Amino acid sequence: MTTAFITGLLLSFLGSMVPTGPIALIIIRNGMHRRPLNAISIAFGAALAEAAYASVAYLGIGFALSRYPLGISVLRMVSSALLITFAIIWFTGDHLPRPRSESHARVGSNFLLGLTVAGLNPTFLATWAGVVAIARGFGLMLDAPAAPAFAVGVAAGPVFWFFILLRIIYRHAESLGPEKLRVVEKVLPVGLLIMAGVILAQALIPLLK
Repeated sequence: MTTAFITGLLLSFLGSMVPTGPIALIIIRNGMHRRPLNAISIAFGAALAEAAYASVAYLGIGFALSRYPLGISVLRMVSSALLITFAIIWFTGDHLPRPRSESHARVGSNFLLGLTVAGLNPTFLATWAGVVAIARGFGLMLDAPAAPAFAVGVAAGPVFWFFILLRIIYRHAESLGPEKLRVVEKVLPVGLLIMAGVILAQALIPLLK
């Protein structure tokens, strides 16, 4: 079980270091506005959703899904559409809730935001199915009883990484004026569009063969 926990922790920690998903962008935005409590609450919600997807993959359901390329393609197309939608909403700006002051932070609502955004990203299942298959190939995860430990590790990884990221952002936030913040906020969603394009290509290529 210890091996499963460490494996889940490392895999999710490393996977969270690429700031291209909507959760990462929301957390970065809150960090730039010096709202660490909001950001950490979102991270916990997203981590719980990702742990659920990883557990499903660990228990073999993800392997069953991998035998149906059409199902994976559909999941990827849904995920791509969600990312594009989120990027459009982000670009418009006015439809996004502005970060509250820390004294008015709502831990519960931010937790639900992270849980919902990550939970509506079905590509996590396909991703973790592949990750679990590779890990099993190295003999790192073998039995179902270790699934809870693996899930806890997966949940801890992103929270640990985003805590480190927030510390880094918090140190440099003072050097960013309002104008720079607005520029950064407009640039960040480009990562969403790039990620959406890559996922959409991954979904269509198998169907065109």
